Amino acid sequence: MNLIIDIGNTSCKVALYDGEKQLCVQRFEDPSDLQSKVGEGYDTIVLATVRGDDPSLYAALGSRCRRFIDFNLGFVRRQIAEGKEFYSSLDNMPDGMGADRMAAILQASRLYPQHDLLVFDFGTATTVEFIDKGHYVGGAISLGLNMRYRALSRFTGRIPLCDPQAVLSKGDINTISPVGYDLDTALASGNILGIKFEIEGYMRLYPSRKVILTGGDAPVFAAGLEGDVTIEENLVLDGLAQVAMQL
Repeated sequence: MNLIIDIGNTSCKVALYDGEKQLCVQRFEDPSDLQSKVGEGYDTIVLATVRGDDPSLYAALGSRCRRFIDFNLGFVRRQIAEGKEFYSSLDNMPDGMGADRMAAILQASRLYPQHDLLVFDFGTATTVEFIDKGHYVGGAISLGLNMRYRALSRFTGRIPLCDPQAVLSKGDINTISPVGYDLDTALASGNILGIKFEIEGYMRLYPSRKVILTGGDAPVFAAGLEGDVTIEENLVLDGLAQVAMQL
């Protein structure tokens, strides 16, 4: 059994895999809970984090498995230098690329090697990746939905912190009016529809690309888009699970 850990800016996901099969997944708001929650006896633990290094956590995880992988830029560059085919899609990646983005690109390239792709990941940030038949070309990063709401509250004097999930939970985002008539609807129009319009803009510019959506809000945005889009709910976790199988 392999344990996959994805520490993001907002929360941490931990998943147990038997080869490619995901058996279970848990989410923690505080990564400090990991040491008390993670058991022992795993074959491989793969850790991907977008936060700073934590040597004590690495040591604790390393003692609970046969093989520990700190999935970061240096690790990936070493695999590329050694000629590992699985990592060839990242030959063109820039310095500083986050572990979550790399894992998503690897998995998307593995799943759709003959397609030109647009991969949207809805997390703390909204990321867009361009992949041409298994070869990473470049990408874009903008604010994620929750961050947009928090930034507006933090950097203005009179906008309170509102919850976009309260709007998303009501259903189809196409029912949101582009013209807001109060604060809540204006925020929904500018931010929720703003992300939708952002996606649609990329789709219009690159109509021949296959569109992949991942991340927590992927189903909501997929339902509000016209055209053929594919949801890969666990793209990052599945990519990290593949890393465990490649060594």
